Amino acid sequence: MPDGGGSTSRRRGLANVADVPVVILAVALGVAVLVAVAALLRVRTLSRHRAEMAGRADGAEAKVVAGLERESALEERHRALAAERTALESHIEALEAECDQLRQSIVDGSESRARLTEEVARLGTDLAHARDAARESDAAAVAAVAQCDATGQELLAVRQELETARAELEAVRTRPVVDDSERPPVAPELVEGLWALERARTERTWRQSVALDPAASGPFESGADPARVSVEVELAALREDVGSVVEADWRIESPLADADGLLVVRAAQELLAVASRTVEDGVLVVDRDAEAVVLTLRHADGTPVALGELVGDSLAGGRVDGADLRLPAS
Repeated sequence: MPDGGGSTSRRRGLANVADVPVVILAVALGVAVLVAVAALLRVRTLSRHRAEMAGRADGAEAKVVAGLERESALEERHRALAAERTALESHIEALEAECDQLRQSIVDGSESRARLTEEVARLGTDLAHARDAARESDAAAVAAVAQCDATGQELLAVRQELETARAELEAVRTRPVVDDSERPPVAPELVEGLWALERARTERTWRQSVALDPAASGPFESGADPARVSVEVELAALREDVGSVVEADWRIESPLADADGLLVVRAAQELLAVASRTVEDGVLVVDRDAEAVVLTLRHADGTPVALGELVGDSLAGGRVDGADLRLPAS
């Protein structure tokens, strides 16, 4: 009996020993299961994390693409803004240049305005002076008309006397030439009267055809030789009335006697009346020698005019010698 109990105990001990590997294996299997479960969980976690990372990567890539597109758009915008800035700078420069021109125009306009103001003021002064001169001229014209009206009858009388004198001179001119010893003496009163009439006619011609102001002092107020003044008035009247420009070259220094002056003036009148039709521009030379006063008419180039072709052999009691008209002088 005691042996039987020991065998049973040994069998139980051996059975317990035999169960140890099973337990270890069971434990190991449990551990493996736990590890597998943990790994599975880890894999699932990693898968989710990977999916999240992939989603984030796709989002980041999309953002990068969007960023690149935005950067490209910004660069294009930058280039457009740069071109627009360049255009604006050019436009600003053009506007500044135009402003400078406008400023200069304003300055020039101010100067022109100042000059125009001065010119307007000057013209106003000139206009006032012209009005004063016009009033004075009107007054002088009225005075001249009144003087002409007052001397009308006197002029008629002088004209009649002048016609009488001309008739007498024509009779003298056509009278046969006689020696000086046979020539009757001329009354000084007659010569003085004829010379006064001739001077009156000369002054009337001056006021009507030559003078700018008919009421001004007469041409004889200068005190020069009356014969020279009369010839110069005849030449001026010829220029105004006919248009022939003939200048006087007076070479006689001392004044002529009344008779000589009267003869020279009348001869010059007749000579110019004939020659004005052929001589439009010339010179009348008045000179004298020991025997006569010599009148010579020359063209502008100095060529003498052949008086014989115009007036014949004699004129106003004088003798024609080629281009000279020789008038006897006292």
